[in-house]
Formats: sequence, structure tokens, C-alpha cells
Amino acid sequence: MRKVAVLLLSWSLALLAGCSISESISKSVSSPFEWSSASSGSSSRSSSPQRAEDYRAEVRDYTSAYVKSGGDFDAFTRGLSGIASKHGVSNWESDDVTYVGIGQGLKRGGVTPTQLEVWKSNLARGDASKAASIQRGYDSTSK
Repeated sequence: MRKVAVLLLSWSLALLAGCSISESISKSVSSPFEWSSASSGSSSRSSSPQRAEDYRAEVRDYTSAYVKSGGDFDAFTRGLSGIASKHGVSNWESDDVTYVGIGQGLKRGGVTPTQLEVWKSNLARGDASKAASIQRGYDSTSK
């Protein structure tokens, strides 16, 4: 069983390295959050901090489960879109909380520091702020 998990992880990382992140996110969902700067990833929330915490926790758990089971990277990003929509986040790709949750999920999923670099490269796509948020989430979580 462990060999299957390792093979799935290796396969998904290879797939991850070759895939690009989908740019099509629905803009029709209105966000309960006010974003001070969508491009920088910083945010100022007007609703309860618990809502942001619930969103981050669901992203973390989803990412961890994805890493453990493997699969298509585009399916992963579609899943993130669904979680964001459910929580009223209209653009997860500009949300710092999303990337912190992803980093936490990667750590819980057993991603090594080397594998983390591949994930950061593919998800952050050159954005140092997004990569730093993934790293911050990864570093803040114990396995």
C-alpha cells in the first residue's frame, strides 16, 4: 500500500510539474471579505475572523487529502475554486489565506521540502508573496 502511495505521489508531482494553473475563476460570487490589495495578497476582512479560519482549514484539509491520494492538478485547482465559492471568496488566486492553507495541507500531506518547491513554483507562478504564504503555512504546521 505504501508503494502505491509513493507511486501516486510521484506521478502527481510529475503531472504537477507539467501543468499550469487554470486562470478561469468565476467572478460572479460576491465576497464577504474586503480586500485591500488583491494583487499583493494582503487583506482586510470585514466579516468574522472565524469565516477566514474555516476557509483556511478546509483548504488545508482538502490539500492534504489531495496530496495523499494524488490526481489531476487541474482537478485540484477546480476543487479550490469550489471551496472558495462555498466560503464566499470570489478569487482564491489572490487570497493569502488560500496559500497559507495550501502550505499547511502540503505539510500535513507529507510533502518534503524538495516537493514543496515544485508546488510553490506551480501555484505561485513567480509571485514571491504567494510563495512566501505557502512556505509560512508549511512552516507553521506540524505533521
